[in-house]
Amino acid sequence: MHRAVIADDGSSGQGMNRQSTLRDQPDSFGWISIGLHWSSAVAITALWVLGQSIQFLPADAADQRRDQHVFLALTVWLLLALRIGWRLKIAHPRAMGQTVLTHRIARATHYLILLMLGIMLVTGPVLAFFSGGSPTLTRIALTLHSVSASVLALLVFIHVAGALKHLMFSDDETLTRIFVPRKAPGKSDCPQGDG
Repeated sequence: MHRAVIADDGSSGQGMNRQSTLRDQPDSFGWISIGLHWSSAVAITALWVLGQSIQFLPADAADQRRDQHVFLALTVWLLLALRIGWRLKIAHPRAMGQTVLTHRIARATHYLILLMLGIMLVTGPVLAFFSGGSPTLTRIALTLHSVSASVLALLVFIHVAGALKHLMFSDDETLTRIFVPRKAPGKSDCPQGDG
């Protein structure tokens, strides 16, 4: 026997609609992914700018800028780790109108971004806390950190260029879905299992 889901206040499934926009749907990012995306984007941009500027400063100013970079990185470390974990756990939604090939390229680029970010999340703390006694460890961690930062910047450029391409030339919702989730259909007339 099937039954409609009616909320206590008589509004059919509105609470469920709000819940369904928190998590990703097969064709839409939810508020959790959207929040993690934009907060991570701001944090990564700030960290990249701080990190890249170190090499252009005199020694004293460079040390101060490095301290700022490390402090910010430690502050947002858990956020960025959560960002990676969330995307690995939750399937990557496919935008309506997006071809299979385009989706695969976008997803591969996205996972490469997360890989570079993951390398930086490991090598950053190594540089900050564990490299003082080992020149070899310092050199390896610094190389991995610097190379992954450069690759990350290139991948983010490709990611943004792809988004702009969809905005200007494609008739799909690839860009808009990272700002607001698609509204879930009403649940009042959706059949539910017994229970």
